[in-house]
Amino acid sequence: MERRSVTMRDMQKLSAASIRALPRTVPIKSGSDTVGLLVPLKRPDPEQWKSLFERIDRHYEQLSPEVKQYLQRMTGEGDD
Repeated sequence: MERRSVTMRDMQKLSAASIRALPRTVPIKSGSDTVGLLVPLKRPDPEQWKSLFERIDRHYEQLSPEVKQYLQRMTGEGDD
């Protein structure tokens, strides 16, 4: 059975393995209030990351010089 939420009391009983086994982010409830999110961390797939960065590079090259300059200012790129 898939968990729809986790209570504060449940948190005390969860192991690292059971958290990693969660299929998605699960809300943490205290009564009817959502007080947090339990996010299982998965090891990233290096090939997916490589593909993502290649797509970013392709899109970046298509930007206008003005947009590239704006992004560089916003990210602090080139500041030493």
